[in-house]
Amino acid sequence: MQNDEEVMKTLNELVKEIKELKEQLGLQRKPIYTNKELLELLNVSSATLKKWRNNGYLGYTQVGSTYFYSPADIKQFMDKNHSSAYAYW
Repeated sequence: MQNDEEVMKTLNELVKEIKELKEQLGLQRKPIYTNKELLELLNVSSATLKKWRNNGYLGYTQVGSTYFYSPADIKQFMDKNHSSAYAYW
């Protein structure tokens, strides 16, 4: 039977491994994304991202000349632009 210290050590190791796996898989959830991060995440040009902002398609927060995007902004944008599969099996 493991003592409390061994159990805590094992749990901490598991948490570390899970975080590493999530990061490797791109599942690490961020509280806020910068313009650069969103460009990389969506694999679009800065002109496209600017067009989406300017046309009101994508919500954002601007502080000075820096743009920030919340996960909620991104999810809302993706949901509005989602097309369901229409093929019938």
